[in-house]
Amino acid sequence: MTSLPGPPAGQVDVWLGFLADVPTSLEAAYERLLDPGERLRHQRYKVEGARREFLVGKALVRTVLSRYAPTAPTDWRFEANEYGRPAIVGAAPGLVFNLSHTRGLAALAVSRDCDLGIDVESADRPSATHDLAGRYFSATEADFVRAGGPLLAERFFAVWTLKEAYIKARGMGLALPLDGFSYDLAGTEPTIEFHDSCPDDPARWRFWRGGVSDTHRLALAISPGASGANVQFRRIVPLTGFDEALTPAAVSLDAPADGRTA
Repeated sequence: MTSLPGPPAGQVDVWLGFLADVPTSLEAAYERLLDPGERLRHQRYKVEGARREFLVGKALVRTVLSRYAPTAPTDWRFEANEYGRPAIVGAAPGLVFNLSHTRGLAALAVSRDCDLGIDVESADRPSATHDLAGRYFSATEADFVRAGGPLLAERFFAVWTLKEAYIKARGMGLALPLDGFSYDLAGTEPTIEFHDSCPDDPARWRFWRGGVSDTHRLALAISPGASGANVQFRRIVPLTGFDEALTPAAVSLDAPADGRTA
């Protein structure tokens, strides 16, 4: 296993595990990486696709983190906060991560000494975008989505992934009101505005969004958002030799945007 230096402050390493790349013959080895609590959660999944997403995601976390620190994949320990957000216990001070998975993809973001959130969604899954936008988005976001015409689904997932990335970076999940902050995606870069129900400073955040495959949409949130922040992408199959750096041409990621409103 190749060791990598810890990412410098402001850099985000994103590791993509496409389930189509993962042969079923690896699943037993992945299961052996899990701790007892993770095994129990894995066994509780009734839908095969969801079980596999969970398993590949956990294998991705444990094997990738071992590239940044001299800790075996089975030795990582995690502790969840009151909202369920896991953090590393004991090893690799300052190293932070966030995991997201959806149909066909697990994505892991790794950085240092920051608040970090990632969300991925499968844009070809059925969704009642009108209903969800009206229920969870701010009024301006919902109007933006509804005015999308043939781009309605793309606009929905652009807003949804950004909102999920932010609440995950805050480590509070849906304890934060999704309509307590608004993204403006009308320009070339997203900007954010916070409302009274979700006070925060837009200037401390940076956001990225875009596509990492024909059907998968991704968003990142990082704070503090240093001006030199950048994102590096790698495609990997845990416990194999398959690991490749992706060029900018391989991902359609928008230019990073700080959180300042126009």
